[in-house]
Formats: sequence, structure tokens, C-alpha cells
Amino acid sequence: MIFGLHALSFHQISGDALAAICKNLLNKGHELKASLSIVKSLEKAGIQISSSSIFGFGDTLDDLDILLSLGGDGTILDSLLYAVPFQIPVLGINFGRLGFLASAQASDFENGVDQIQLGQIFIENRALIELKSHDNSDLFEPHNFALNEISITKRDTASMITIRTKVNGEFLNEYWGDGLIVSTATGSTGYSLSCGGPILMPDSKGLIVNPISPHNLSMRPLILPEDAEIEMTPMGRSHKVMLSMDSRSKAVSRNQTFGLKVSKLKAKLVRLPNSSFSQTLREKLFWGKDLRN
Repeated sequence: MIFGLHALSFHQISGDALAAICKNLLNKGHELKASLSIVKSLEKAGIQISSSSIFGFGDTLDDLDILLSLGGDGTILDSLLYAVPFQIPVLGINFGRLGFLASAQASDFENGVDQIQLGQIFIENRALIELKSHDNSDLFEPHNFALNEISITKRDTASMITIRTKVNGEFLNEYWGDGLIVSTATGSTGYSLSCGGPILMPDSKGLIVNPISPHNLSMRPLILPEDAEIEMTPMGRSHKVMLSMDSRSKAVSRNQTFGLKVSKLKAKLVRLPNSSFSQTLREKLFWGKDLRN
């Protein structure tokens, strides 16, 4: 099998841990490819990668069998920019702190590789939100998709912004406040959760529309069908607002209309047999544990 490796930073990962991962794969007869961001870290760990096995954005990666994301949830989101266009499965190896998306811990990596070889893994097809600007600007092209959420927020002023919102061409509401989040079920444990949104199971067929610090308390999170098409037009005193797709963001002009819908592409996340979303919720949110002492 051909394994791709990607990470954002190795300041929290020891060279020994990185070398152990690579040697484990090589000793089992697998081929390695690595993203540009990881090459220097591999060299420091004593792992040599040929120039033909180094990839960057825009390179064709349809020969990869699986992409290993080494880090936390932010690394997985970045890994999807490489993997989604070619529908490559991504296995998150958690070196971070919270890790809602990662399926394996660094300490259990070798067992995870064995399960991959034996075909004992599950591939979860997670919904992505696709963005389209009505003025045909490129914005985040060619990676105009988000796994967690797309949000519009105020940029650099204390004044509220107003976001006029339509669903399937019908006017829904004008949200007054700090902004608006449209989240997938996967993203329900991300930004939306911190703004009081509900948690959805990953295979739920819905989108969450969640206001950020709304001026009117009657503005509550709303769950829409997955096939809904949403339009958002930011307005207000500020000439610029912030448009974000997961961890990427750009300042855009007010009064632009942005269309959102579920993409035909999927994020293919690898889940190992000994992990589940319910287990992750219990561990990360400390459900069922008395934390008073």
C-alpha cells in the first residue's frame, strides 16, 4: 500500500515518534509519500524521502491508498484539502489535545496499521459544505468545501452585523449579532457547539444554522434538511466581514451573496474497529464523570 503523510507542525511530536511511524510502515513493505510541510521533520528524524515522493497542493495523488494525518483536528481539516479532490481516505493519528475527528492515538498506531492491512477498518463518508459566491469570485477555489462549518462573522468593529438568510429561495431571517455559522453534523462538535448549538451524530442528514451572540434571544439554532440550499448576505456598518471555511478565512465585502449547499464530494474518514463517536463524546466531554472534586 502507498501511505501519504501530512502534518502542520511537529513541535508537539518527538522525532522518535515520527521515525517509529515511518519505520513501522516501511518494515511492513509499504511505500511512503510525504507533504512538503513534513519533509524537514522527516529528515531530522533520519527518514529519507525521494523528491518524487514529495507532494504539494495541485499534485495528482490518486495513487495514494490512504493519507495519514499526524496531529490534531486542525491537521485533519488541512489533510482533507489534499485528499478530498481524489477521494482518498484519511486516518487521523491524534497528537493533539481534543481530537474529535481522529480515530487513532499515537500510542496505538501499530495496531491501526495492522487493522488497515487486514481490511478491518470502516470508511465514513462525511458531508461537506460547498461555497459559491454569486459574483463568481474565486474565494477558496479549488478547495471551496468545508467539513465542519462555513461562517460569516464581524471583522474589526464592535458593531453588530446583519446576515440576510434564505433557504431554497425563500426568505428565512435577518440575523443580528456577531455572525452566523452553517455547520455539518461533523462540525456540530466544533465552532457551533461553542455557540450553544446541538450535537448531531456524524451520519445525521442535516445542516445547523446557528447565530453567534444574537441580538435577539429568540434567534435559536435551526436544523435544516441536508438538501437545503442556503443563501447568506452580510450587511452592516463595516465594509468588510470575515468569511471562514473551517480553519481558512478571508475578508470579504458586505452585501455579497454566498450560496451554500452540501457538496457531491465526501470526506472519507477512516474509523478503526475500537473507536466510535459515542466513545469519543464520553471521553472528550467527560460524560458520566463526576468532576466536582
